[in-house]
Amino acid sequence: MVLTILSAAAAAAAGSDGSGRHQVRLGWGDMLFETLAFHPSATLQYPNPEALPADFSSDQRHDYGYTGHIFAGYYHRLTKVVSVGGDLDFEGIFWKETTFDRYRVPTGPSKSVRNYNLTILPGVQLTYLDTEWVRMYSGIGAGILLAMDNDGGFEVAPALNLNLVSVQVGKGHWYGALELGMLNALLGASKVYMAGSRLVSVSLNYKW
Repeated sequence: MVLTILSAAAAAAAGSDGSGRHQVRLGWGDMLFETLAFHPSATLQYPNPEALPADFSSDQRHDYGYTGHIFAGYYHRLTKVVSVGGDLDFEGIFWKETTFDRYRVPTGPSKSVRNYNLTILPGVQLTYLDTEWVRMYSGIGAGILLAMDNDGGFEVAPALNLNLVSVQVGKGHWYGALELGMLNALLGASKVYMAGSRLVSVSLNYKW
């Protein structure tokens, strides 16, 4: 019994300075691909609208909004080099669709469109520098993307995240990290949800 208590106390002490094997993180990444792929329609200006048919109409997308990639993850350090775990990544893309007549006057109410992507990414990290203050690592994650919208649409696509290089700085339990990588999810060439997205990510990490 005494040996068990002493062993548990030693294990707790070993992780009290942040040197433990468990790490959770919460972060945000850019949506460069999404902002390029989903953007407002070109504003059409008609120099002589009276020359257009009376029933002319034009559908326009506008008022776009983006959440960025909001992600949370957990990793367990198996060895000094290898850690296993995964991330949950969420993003939202929003816009409005409006039909205009030849005078650029709306012919009805705007429709709000809301798209959500949830990506589940089990992964592996490989650490190649680990000092008192700085850790550098790369990794890969492969999983699925769940795509949803407010019209009831739902699709599943394979997803791949490449963590090219990450720098984690801190001491004790708390760390900040900068990650350079790319998140991809697609169903063939005609269904690309992400390609080179989340190029830059930042996160706050806690280790015990």
